[in-house]
Amino acid sequence: MNEELLSPKEAGKLLGVSTRTIQRWDKQGLIKTVRTPKGRRRIPVSEVRRILRQMTNDRRAVIYARVSSQKQDKDGNLERQVERLLKWVKENNYEVVRVFKDTASGINDKRKNFWKMMEFIKENHIPFLIVEFHDRLTRFGLEYVKALLKEYGAELITVESKMSKDKMHELVEDLITIITSFTARIYGVRSQKFKKIKEILEDEATQNATA
Repeated sequence: MNEELLSPKEAGKLLGVSTRTIQRWDKQGLIKTVRTPKGRRRIPVSEVRRILRQMTNDRRAVIYARVSSQKQDKDGNLERQVERLLKWVKENNYEVVRVFKDTASGINDKRKNFWKMMEFIKENHIPFLIVEFHDRLTRFGLEYVKALLKEYGAELITVESKMSKDKMHELVEDLITIITSFTARIYGVRSQKFKKIKEILEDEATQNATA
C-alpha cells in the first residue's frame, strides 16, 4: 500500500513551520522521513498527521464493538462491550465522536458498519480507533487494517488483552464457520457428507458453549 509523500516544503506548510525546521527535526529524529530513489527527502502524510495531533492535543476517537451472533447481541453482550469501552474512554480522557457496532463473524469482510467506520475515520481525520480486543476488528489480516489506519493517520488502541471464556467461544464459532464454508465447497451443500460434518460441528459448538 503506497502512502502519499510530501516534500519538506509541503509538510512545513501544513505544520506551520519552515522547511529548515523540517530538516532540523529530521536530523534530530523528531520526524520520520523517507528517501526517494533520487535521494530526495519526503515525509509520509501519516507522520504529518501524527505531529499535528501532538500540536493540537487532538483526542477525538471512534469506538468499534462487535459480537459474532444474534444470540450474543440479544443477551446484551454487544451493549456491555460498548459500555466498557465508553467507561475506559472517559477514564483516559478521549473524546468519542461516534460508536460503530456490528453483529457478524470476525472473518466476514463485508461488515457494513466496519467499512462505514473506516470511511468515517478517513473523511474526518479521526486520530484514534478504540476496540476492546484486536479480534473485534478482524480475525485475520489485522496488519492490513493497521496499515490502512496508518495511511489515514489513525492509531489503533486495544483496551484489553486477556481472552475470556466468551471470547474463546466466539473464536470456536468463527473456526467452525471457516470449516463449514470449505466443506460446503468440497462436498456441496446438499451432500450427505456435508450435512453430517455440519451436524458434528454444531454439536461441538453447543458443547463448547455449555462447558
